[in-house]
Amino acid sequence: MHKNYLIIITFLLFSISASLAQTDPDISRKEVEEKAMRTNLVQDLPDSLENWKTGATLNSNVTNTGLVNWQGGGQPALTVTGIFSGFANYASGKDKWNNLLEMGYGITRLGKDGEAQLRKSEDRLIFTSKYSRELSETMGFAALLDFRSQFDKGFKYNVKYKAASGADSLVNERISDFLSPAYTLSSIGIDYRKDTRLYVLFSPLTAKTTIVMDKELSAAGAFGVEKGKNLRYQVGMFLNTVSKLQLMENVSWQSSLYLFGDYKTPDRIDIFWDNSVLLTVNKFLQASFNTNLIYDDDIRIPREDGSPGGPGIQFKHVLALGLVLKLK
Repeated sequence: MHKNYLIIITFLLFSISASLAQTDPDISRKEVEEKAMRTNLVQDLPDSLENWKTGATLNSNVTNTGLVNWQGGGQPALTVTGIFSGFANYASGKDKWNNLLEMGYGITRLGKDGEAQLRKSEDRLIFTSKYSRELSETMGFAALLDFRSQFDKGFKYNVKYKAASGADSLVNERISDFLSPAYTLSSIGIDYRKDTRLYVLFSPLTAKTTIVMDKELSAAGAFGVEKGKNLRYQVGMFLNTVSKLQLMENVSWQSSLYLFGDYKTPDRIDIFWDNSVLLTVNKFLQASFNTNLIYDDDIRIPREDGSPGGPGIQFKHVLALGLVLKLK
């Protein structure tokens, strides 16, 4: 039996946001009539368009650290990060269809000119589509499709490597790439909703596909795929919970937990756990702190000496300070 890990994560999260506001100037009678005509046109739109709600947020963050004769140690660093989140939701009667796209990429420049290194600090691509049919006020039928991957190569830095001469050297080992890995979940089940604070989806029938398209990673059997293969299929049960709480007047918290268990190995649970805390300072300023936890028994975490190692917890946290533009 493999141990299931429980981690309590403390969230402290900051991000700066700006939005535009506009007030209507005085308008003439003719303009009032034209505005009324436009309003009637909007009201006459087909129901299929009125039932859609869309929106997006673009977050851009820049962090710079400069050191001059700094005896405490460290390296100058410049980090630039961009995060996009967009949704398109449809609702009509008892039917709902929610779609969410999240994309993020960040890069850090370490060191001085001539010695600087570029390293990836953020890289994610997530698309989720969920259809639900209301059966009662709190229960319903649901079908979910979830896709997760990344845009760019990922490396483990400064891995010890034994050269032909017998001397040790440090190399950067490529451990991931676009669609290597990628994960898809397709599930059918029952969902439960408690207003906007709690959502639970349980699926006894879920198909999980692990994708490794890179030839070298596939040949090494990375991410649990059979050596030389690009796909691995699993069937099991799936649990997804989403919690949203208003902790204070200007502080909100959201947590999303994904649990998947293969019927062949029910004691090995795959975990994806995302948390986000948002602090609204005022009309123009916001702050955010995000954490991401992953545990997959099929992913071997390399040791410092470059050997394959074993499964382990992957954890990332991002403290974001920047500008947020809300799009409608």
